[in-house]
Amino acid sequence: MASNSVNFRVYPYFNYKFKDYYLVGNGTAPGWNNNDNNPALFRETGNSNQYYYTAYFNKTSADFNEGRFKIIESRGLWQPQWGVTENEGSDTVKPAGDMAANPTTQSGDPGRFGVPASGFYKFTFNFSTKKYTMAPYNATGAANFTGIEVQGSASPTKAMTKSTFDGHIWNLKSVRLIPGNLQFKTNTGAVWAGTTEFSGKATVNGGNIPVVVEDDYEIWFNDLDGSYIMIPLNL
Repeated sequence: MASNSVNFRVYPYFNYKFKDYYLVGNGTAPGWNNNDNNPALFRETGNSNQYYYTAYFNKTSADFNEGRFKIIESRGLWQPQWGVTENEGSDTVKPAGDMAANPTTQSGDPGRFGVPASGFYKFTFNFSTKKYTMAPYNATGAANFTGIEVQGSASPTKAMTKSTFDGHIWNLKSVRLIPGNLQFKTNTGAVWAGTTEFSGKATVNGGNIPVVVEDDYEIWFNDLDGSYIMIPLNL
């Protein structure tokens, strides 16, 4: 006698070895809301401890507490959080310095990063050396695309969402990708891609971004410098 059959899917285990980080603060798009599609930081190719973010930061007034931000490791949670070694109130804006974290380096919350004025900056930070830099970035002449979409064998063509805070930042909150390749296509017809999985730098006609494991992904793309990061949501 034949028994009842049950259909199920089995996925091989995949070790996603990277950590991902997000911005929060009144100098950034979500403000001090730690669970509002906070922008993901981009990871340096070949150095999983080095992260950067080249984009617009806002300072609405000369108030000491404006133009500030921190880094969180999980949306919706305030710990772990990263900032500067100085306490809030003594955390004067500096172009470089040391990083601190609760609970990684201390039990209390760190101070805040910041910008002296609204504009484009490149923020870099290294979780190995615990150092950061914040330098002005010249975005003059940068193209302003009206649309960018992902395409390739890993996904059906899907339009990305343009940030209303910074028109050079694009994202998809969740898209199913299968093993294959991916590219970014602008409204001008230019195709951007890189050669490294999960994160890297895309260039025009730069090849194909490899997708090595099936999952739902959150994708961020920066058209200023071609940075991209694809974060698996279930691994």
